[in-house]
Amino acid sequence: MAKIFQLLFSLLILFAGENVLYSKDPFPARGFAKILTEKEAGIRLNRYRDFLVRDLNQTIYHQSYALRFRLRHMPRRGEESVHTGILSGLALGHGTMRLDMDPISDKPKAGALLLRNPRAPEAWRYSRESSKSLRLQPQDLLDPLVEGVNQSALELLMPFVFWDATYEKSGRVAGRPAHVYRFSSPEWVRKAQPTWVRISLALDDAYEAPLRVETFSNRSIAHKTFLLKSFKKINSTWIVKTFDCKNRADSSNTRFEVLSAALQLDLDPILFSPGGLGRKLMIPPEAFLSTK
Repeated sequence: MAKIFQLLFSLLILFAGENVLYSKDPFPARGFAKILTEKEAGIRLNRYRDFLVRDLNQTIYHQSYALRFRLRHMPRRGEESVHTGILSGLALGHGTMRLDMDPISDKPKAGALLLRNPRAPEAWRYSRESSKSLRLQPQDLLDPLVEGVNQSALELLMPFVFWDATYEKSGRVAGRPAHVYRFSSPEWVRKAQPTWVRISLALDDAYEAPLRVETFSNRSIAHKTFLLKSFKKINSTWIVKTFDCKNRADSSNTRFEVLSAALQLDLDPILFSPGGLGRKLMIPPEAFLSTK
C-alpha cells in the first residue's frame, strides 16, 4: 500500500506516497472518491499515522533527503518578503525533520529548528549566538516558522493527525479524489489559541497524501488554509514542489516552493538530535537537482 512523504505539508511538509516517490509511471489521473465506511476510514488514517512514527532503524540506508526551499510571503498590501533555507530528514515523510534557514542581513546568527515525534510533539531551536539548543513548548509549534510568514511548525510536523478524529466525507480536493477528516483541538492548543476549534485534513484517495489542511474557529469558514499546488518528478521520484498557506484574516499568502532536491542521501542521525543541531549539513552542491 502506498505510504506518504510528508514535507511540510508536514510542510509540509512535503507529501507524497512512497509508490509515487519511486514510481516511473505518470502521476495518476484525476477522478472521484467513493464514500468510505467508518472502518475503511479508520484503516486509512491509522496507516498514515503509523507511517509518520515508523521505526527508521528497521529501514534501509540511502533514504535521507535535503530540500532547498523558498518561503515567499505575499501580503494583500505592502511589500513581499522572501526567506530561503534547507529542510532535511532521515527519510521522506517521517515525522523527524530539521529546518535550517539561511542567514539574512539583520539576523546573521539565525539557527536551526528540529521537529520530531508528531504523536507527542517535540521541538528544539538552536541558537548560533549561544551555541545551545533550547527545547520549545508545544504551544511554540503554533508560531510562524519565520517572523511574518503564515506557515508554522504545526503544518510541518502535523501532530493533529493523532488528535481525536472524525471521518467527515469524501469528494474532490485540489482537483483530486480525497477523503476528509476532522480533528478536535486538544487542551494545549485551546489554551494557546482559545478560538481554534478543529483542523480538517484531506487525504488523497490513491496515495493518502495530504492535499489540504484547514484550521477553523467557531465559524464554518477556515481562517487558515494549507493547500498543495504542484508536484515535481526528480529522476524517478515524485516530490511536492509548491504549496500555499493562506491567512483569511489579512488575505495574505505564504508560498513554500522547493527549488532543488537532494535525495537518497546518507546523513548522520546525530544531525537530527538536539545535540547535533549545531553541526552543519555537509551536502555537496552537485547533489541538488533543480525542480525547474
